[in-house]
Amino acid sequence: MVLNNIDSKIDVLVNKYKTRDPFVIARHLGVKILFEELGSIYGYYNQDSRIKIIHLNSKLNSSELDFTCAHELGHSIFHPDSNTPFLSSASLTSELKIEKEANYFASKLRIDNSHKDFELNGKYQILDYYGLPYEMELFI
Repeated sequence: MVLNNIDSKIDVLVNKYKTRDPFVIARHLGVKILFEELGSIYGYYNQDSRIKIIHLNSKLNSSELDFTCAHELGHSIFHPDSNTPFLSSASLTSELKIEKEANYFASKLRIDNSHKDFELNGKYQILDYYGLPYEMELFI
């Protein structure tokens, strides 16, 4: 997957559904979202009988839920038939190609450039503004 393809897909989704909210986009795409107690796991994606399912840890805060949902939504779009690893704090920096693509998708989906209306100094302030993990700094 080329990152330009991911950018193009984000543009299509945002223009079609008029939102960057991963929960709303998932609903429009027919992806089921389940909230579960997952311990230290943030979430994961799987497909069961052609039903796409995002599993989210019910203990996450709203920023973590938004990012994790966007990350797993990326898997449902770009890696629908893959068994994706669990997302956790330890795997945020995974070198696996599919994990980098899902992180890129999640970061770029959340960044709408509204931060440019403010004087933010550096990547970490931008990440804070969007509620993204600091590990996503390479996508800014």
